[in-house]
Order: sequence, then C-alpha cells, then structure tokens
Amino acid sequence: MVTMTAIEPQNTLHLLTSAPRIWSTLMPEILAVWQEGDLIFLLAEGAQGFNAKALDQFTQIAVLDSDLARLEVVNDEVPIHIKIATIADWATWTVHYQRTVTWR
Repeated sequence: MVTMTAIEPQNTLHLLTSAPRIWSTLMPEILAVWQEGDLIFLLAEGAQGFNAKALDQFTQIAVLDSDLARLEVVNDEVPIHIKIATIADWATWTVHYQRTVTWR
C-alpha cells in the first residue's frame, strides 16, 4: 500500500488506462506535458505494462493493487520504484492533484 508520503502530489495525475501496445503513440504526448511532481497511475489495461521500459522516463509511477491481482501479479514482481496503490489512495490523489488526465 502506498502512503501519501511516498508520492508527492502537485500537478497532474495521469491515469494511463490503455494497453501497453499503444503506448508508443501516447508516451510522446505524455512527455510533452509532464512536469516534476506529476504521477503516472496505471489502471485497467494499463496495469499490464507495469514493467515496460517506456515507464523509465517517469519519476513517480503507481499501479492499482486490484488490477495487479486480476493479472495474478504478486507484489514482489513489481519493480521497487513503482508504488502499489489502493482505491483509497486513488481517491486521495484526485483531491490533492490540481488536475487529472486520462490517457486511453
């Protein structure tokens, strides 16, 4: 579980919900608007890419725990720099971040 001290909410919460196979078109767009303090949050099909090299460019990344469970991924398989978040964390972030953008 992620605590708010592990993530520094500031600017934009980026909800990445698309399958990793189309990230090649989304990543340049995300990088164009990315700012220090932003968070990439992998949800739904996006959780499938939790170990993708495309994420190496970002400083704050989280993935939803229930999506990992559906994928039958155990927490030990998630890279150490990626935070595992709950629905409660997500709810908190939507209040603390200035804006939320969904990438599909």
